[in-house]
Amino acid sequence: MALKGSLADLTVADLIQLHCQSGTRALLTAQRGRETIAVYFDGGEVVHATSGTAQGEEVVYALLTWETGTFEVEQGRAAPTRTINLPWSALIMEGLRRLDEQQHLGIDKKEQETMAEETRRDRLAKILRSLIETSGDISGVAIVSMDGLIMAADLPSTVDQARVGAVAAAILNLSGRSVSQLKRGDLQQTTIQGTEGYILITQAGPNAVLVGLTGQGVNLGMVFLEIRECAAAVAAELR
Repeated sequence: MALKGSLADLTVADLIQLHCQSGTRALLTAQRGRETIAVYFDGGEVVHATSGTAQGEEVVYALLTWETGTFEVEQGRAAPTRTINLPWSALIMEGLRRLDEQQHLGIDKKEQETMAEETRRDRLAKILRSLIETSGDISGVAIVSMDGLIMAADLPSTVDQARVGAVAAAILNLSGRSVSQLKRGDLQQTTIQGTEGYILITQAGPNAVLVGLTGQGVNLGMVFLEIRECAAAVAAELR
């Protein structure tokens, strides 16, 4: 009777050690999705491995990285040829070394991606902070994605960031449909005046907008210029 099981319960390294120490002639067939790998044992060693057109030691190293899949072992199956001459223990050690290296590389890549994302957020925050510091009229500013997610913000403590994102998304939706229905091209900017000041929403590239808040009595011409320059800088950073 063939031995069958899951690689989640019995690892590839365990299977190789088990059959090499027993010294039996056998065929181990492992399957993961559409991938199939065959490993032959004879005289206490791994003598042959194949996967598609690939064969030899590299196939065993690839198999040692599998953590999921199924396996079946048939006793008495002879290898059609010999492509592996390394001792089984050396195969396992090298395979596990490669697995460990691969896992570390994966962690390093994730860390690099996280650091890059944090660096971009820092640069966006710096752009917004510069606008607030140099403008005498703009009291708050935020970068909002098209679905209302706050990407960066420099807002007064009395203003809720999440609410700014939600309001911006709603205004964008309505303004965009209005521009389209009246055949005015693509939406570039929306200005809303309240009794306490203005809300300006300006495109900052294809995937974000810049939301600016001002008080009353501001120089709107200067504010429009400052907001557009800042939006261009944000668009360049997000590109």
